[in-house]
Amino acid sequence: MKNIQILFFALTFGAGFSSAVDARDDSYGSGSHASVPKSSIISLPRGATAFEQVTFDLEIGTIAQSDWGQFRVRLDQLLDRYGKPVGPGYVNVFLYPENGSNAATPVWSVDNLYVAGPAVKTHKKKVHGGGGYHTWADHGVRESDDWGYEGWRNSGRRGDHSAPSVDRRADTTMYFDLRPGMDGEGPVQHVRATVLFSPQPLPNITDVVQFAAQFSAQMYPVRNIIVNAEGAGHVDGRVNPVSSTIPNTLSLGRPPQPVLPAPSVPDDLSFPVQVIQADQPNLDSARNQCIPMANANALQYLEDRYDNLPLAWRVPQLHIRGIGQIGSAGDVLIWTPVPENSLVANIDSYGRRDNVYDLDTGAYTSFCGLVRGLFGYLTDPDSGPLDGVHFRHQGSQSMVVGDNADCDDGTVSMGGLTSQREGDFPTWEWIFNELSQGRAVTILFSWYDMNGEWKGGHSVRVYGAALINNRHYLMTLDDASQGDNFSNVSDPRTQQWEVADTGQPGLDGVPDGRLNMNGMSWEIDFALSFEAKPTLLIP
Repeated sequence: MKNIQILFFALTFGAGFSSAVDARDDSYGSGSHASVPKSSIISLPRGATAFEQVTFDLEIGTIAQSDWGQFRVRLDQLLDRYGKPVGPGYVNVFLYPENGSNAATPVWSVDNLYVAGPAVKTHKKKVHGGGGYHTWADHGVRESDDWGYEGWRNSGRRGDHSAPSVDRRADTTMYFDLRPGMDGEGPVQHVRATVLFSPQPLPNITDVVQFAAQFSAQMYPVRNIIVNAEGAGHVDGRVNPVSSTIPNTLSLGRPPQPVLPAPSVPDDLSFPVQVIQADQPNLDSARNQCIPMANANALQYLEDRYDNLPLAWRVPQLHIRGIGQIGSAGDVLIWTPVPENSLVANIDSYGRRDNVYDLDTGAYTSFCGLVRGLFGYLTDPDSGPLDGVHFRHQGSQSMVVGDNADCDDGTVSMGGLTSQREGDFPTWEWIFNELSQGRAVTILFSWYDMNGEWKGGHSVRVYGAALINNRHYLMTLDDASQGDNFSNVSDPRTQQWEVADTGQPGLDGVPDGRLNMNGMSWEIDFALSFEAKPTLLIP
């Protein structure tokens, strides 16, 4: 991937504001200039955004009224003060800490959160072919139709993906430190902040902070939300996280810290580059069902993308809620997909999670359960085999995962299906390249307390990767509130994370080769790429 160097980026604040970028690269046009006048940077109205205080309800216990904030942009309401839609672009949040030593100077709490803009009422755009930078989301158009759940059941024809129009977007979110500069607990009722939208990323320099301070800050209410998204065992086999011995407030490490702006634009600042796939489907997950759901979301994404004439590629089941319900026949445990035509229920049943009785119960999926759940489903003739998928991965201790490869298959046949390792640890560059070639990618990440002890994990589908201001970002989708609640209908979310090797569990600043998420003690352990092999239909 080429770095497109910024040769000129001038910022002038006060009475006038302008920025210019000279991107010298033939693929973008030699000597082109992009001017961002002051009027292009606007303060967003309160209705377009929300500030939330997170209570984590996890296997290790409840971390109530934490320091963790979640900033949310409601894409359906992303309008300027005149009611005109804005986007695509970037949102930055400058927060005024209540106990700050300099109340007049905000901290840069949310850094260049990418927003696609409101949805455009249009039919789905078909995808004819393989990879490339398919960024319809940049223009407010999804690759997949937002039919919800009943839409799949009632559409009648399994392969008909073109009728409904798109008029709903998942909210875009990012975690941030709700109490910057201090560790605390207890409710936060409101915050004072400036929320700015710009069509281009803002450089992380002090002049931008001073410019943001010229806007009138607003008071925003802070609502309480509960996040219980988890369910991924560690790559080393651990599946039962235990409560931390340190204070609850530090059980997940500290939340993402504010940006520390540089005094001037770096000489090596690179032009922003990103690849964005469709941020759907994003189905509601059962409790601790993140691994089967991430894999089901990935497979359904591939069908939405490649099952379009002249190509054919589809999964046998419907993408509707379900579980791999545990039961017994005498002394033998059995797992049954409920309902039997649910894609995620079938994957879940092959993964063989413990204690799964309904959508609100269930244990973690082990790493071997991830492998046998996905590969067992794809190769079992009883579920309708799907052999048009090629896998590759980064992370884990095994060069090969899959059939006869370092995992307990639990008597599940995986039909010789395997994945080859392409790196000891997941890297942003690898994920970016896989996405850019039209492949689906899922990741497994773990969180640790301040002492470096493993406290749980989660798995999500990655739908985007970006390089902005020399910082690397991933965009993911999941169900923040697992269980029988349809939260992804009422309050859907996607997330943006900055990823970099900023340290290892319990040792900030001591790299270990793994990507941390938002500079926190959360690390990406495993990344899996799904490459569809569609059939070409010749009329």
